[in-house]
Amino acid sequence: MRQDLRPAPLSGAALKGFVLAALGCLRAESADVRVRVVGDAAIARWNRDFLGRPWPTNVLSFPDADQPSPGGKSVSGDIVVSAPTCLSQTQGWRETAEGRVFFFVLHGMLHLAGYDHEAGGAQARRMRRKELHLYRRVLAERATEGRGGHS
Repeated sequence: MRQDLRPAPLSGAALKGFVLAALGCLRAESADVRVRVVGDAAIARWNRDFLGRPWPTNVLSFPDADQPSPGGKSVSGDIVVSAPTCLSQTQGWRETAEGRVFFFVLHGMLHLAGYDHEAGGAQARRMRRKELHLYRRVLAERATEGRGGHS
């Protein structure tokens, strides 16, 4: 796992621990996840350059495989997260700032694992269920180990 945490409200060690725990919950047999935490201006450029959307977003994912299949055993690619957007979209949450950014890292990981909510319908519901289940599970495991994301 490689990481770049420029404007992040979290530590590299915490992010690595969260990603490794999430990979364990996903039962990934192989993984190469690269996470970059950026500000709104940077993610707006990424969003414009790759998706034609010239505005900030919470997270972008770039899988190494052309089309990973949901539930596949490989999770590989890049995740770019805007900490400011993530935090503004989760202001009412009872999680720490770190835990709130982790949610979007997990969202990106699910995209790398082949899940897709943008198709809508059953695929979106499947991804949302998986996302909430894994988020709660990873935070619970990390809290048990003394490194949770709860406030």
